[in-house]
Amino acid sequence: MSDIDAWISHGVYDPAEPAAAQRLELLRWLIDQQVPLDEIVEAARVGQLTSVAGDRALRPGLRLTMAEVSAASGMHPAAVAAVHRASGMPTAGIDDAVYTVDDLEMFSLFKIAADFFSDAELIHFVRVLGSSLRRIAEAASEMFLRDVEAPIQEGGASAPLDVAKANLAGVQLARGATGVFDPMFRAHLEAATATTRRARADTHDYATTPLTIGFVDLSGFTTRSGALDPQELLRLVMTFESVSLDLISARGGRLVKLIGDEVMFSVVEPAEACIIAQGIVDQACTWAAGARGGVAHGLVIASGGDVYGETVNLASRITDIAVPGEVLVNEAVVQRADSLAFLPAGRRQLKGFAEPVRLWSLDV
Repeated sequence: MSDIDAWISHGVYDPAEPAAAQRLELLRWLIDQQVPLDEIVEAARVGQLTSVAGDRALRPGLRLTMAEVSAASGMHPAAVAAVHRASGMPTAGIDDAVYTVDDLEMFSLFKIAADFFSDAELIHFVRVLGSSLRRIAEAASEMFLRDVEAPIQEGGASAPLDVAKANLAGVQLARGATGVFDPMFRAHLEAATATTRRARADTHDYATTPLTIGFVDLSGFTTRSGALDPQELLRLVMTFESVSLDLISARGGRLVKLIGDEVMFSVVEPAEACIIAQGIVDQACTWAAGARGGVAHGLVIASGGDVYGETVNLASRITDIAVPGEVLVNEAVVQRADSLAFLPAGRRQLKGFAEPVRLWSLDV
C-alpha cells in the first residue's frame, strides 16, 4: 500500500477536500521527518498535525520506565517517584515508559546529590527547580504562540506546512537555548552567594538572615484592568515587571516575586531598598495610575528562593496603608539609611501586629 493509500484509509487525507494539496504537502514532509503513521493518525485525530514533528523533537529517543531508571541510576524506586512528584510532572506509575535517556542522566545526578544533602532539602530544591522551570517553559510557549504561530495563522494564506516547520524550528531553538541555563545559573549563584555573605557578615544564626524587604503595588489596578483589552493589560504587566527588575537589579537586589499588580523584592541595604521602591513608584506615574511602596528591615527566613517572617509581613502591611506616590518604612530602615530623609508618619495599628508600629515616610 502506498503512503497516499494508507493516509486515505486512515482518514488523514481526502483528495476531494479543497485543501487536499496542502494536506498532502504536510503529510509528505512529516514522512521526511520520520514521523510514524500511527502518530500521524493520532495527531490528526486531536487536531495537532502541524505540531507532531515538533513534539517528537522535544524529547526524542527511547522511553524508559521508572523501574528501568531506578535500576540504571541506582536510586530506589521510591526516591525516583519522590523526585518525579516534587518536580511537578504528571503522575506516572512504575511501569509507565515516560522517561528519556536525558532523564536517566538527571536522576543519576540526583543520586550523587543525595550523598551530600538531606532528603528533605533535596526534595525541596527539586520543588523549587521544577516550579521555576515550569514557569520558564510556559514563558517560552507563550512567546512562540504570540510571536511565531499567531502571525502565521493571522496571515490567512499560510500553508499548514509553514506552521509545522515553524513549530519544529521553535522546538529545535528551545533545545539549543538550554545551553544558556548553565552560565546564567552559575552567574546567579555567584551573585546570590555574594549577597548572602554581605547580609550575614555579622551573624552566625543559620535560621534567619538580616535583609531589607520591599513591596510596591500599582494604584487602581483592579479597576483599570477591567477597562483594558488583553493586549493593553499584558503590556501594563510586562512594563511593570521590566521596570521593576531593571531598578532592582541595578541596586544589587533581587525580584522575589511579581503577582499581578504587586512586586516584592529583597536587598541587603535599607537605603538601596528605598531608592528602588521610590524609583518604581515614580516611573509608575508615567504608564499607570501611580503606585505606593513599603520597606522594612529585619530578620527573615529564607527558603526555596522565597522569604518569610515578621519583616516580610510588616513590609506588606505598610504598603497596604501607604497613599499613592508614598513609600512607608519601619524604624530599622530609618536607623540604617542615614543618607536619606524621612518624615514621621505616626504609629499605625497593622493587621497581625499586637502593638501599633512606628512608621516614617520617605521624603523625596
